[in-house]
Amino acid sequence: MTHRLSRFLTSGTLAAALILAFTPPARADDADHSKPCSNRTLRGTFGFYRAGHMYEGTGGLAAVGWFKVDGNGNGVVLQSVSRNGDYSFDEGGPFTYMIDANCAGKSFDADGNEFARFVVTQDGATIYLFSETDGNSVYGVGTKIHSD
Repeated sequence: MTHRLSRFLTSGTLAAALILAFTPPARADDADHSKPCSNRTLRGTFGFYRAGHMYEGTGGLAAVGWFKVDGNGNGVVLQSVSRNGDYSFDEGGPFTYMIDANCAGKSFDADGNEFARFVVTQDGATIYLFSETDGNSVYGVGTKIHSD
């Protein structure tokens, strides 16, 4: 290696090391929080699954389905459910939802009763949820399949 090339590489390496040394480390809270969530963050059709245990150990629960939300707090869900091996198909209906600026949300049935809590991630492409039925320990994941 020539002396000139060696000096260039050494000074380039030194410059890179200095840049890295004086660049603040990335932190988990550095995410762009200037774009708070709202009902509009969740819009489209999602496929989902739910799984867990129900009614204080009386059996398992598994469900798959889809839900569609309009970005204005309104949605509809359709799912197939296995409750301790008893199957039920095409359960569902309308629901409403509310999402806070911190991307945490709540779902309500047609009577206004809260039935699930969730968090919206990836700019509205994914949700993580849990059901609030007393005695249940059921969680789920929803992933956007259409933007509608």
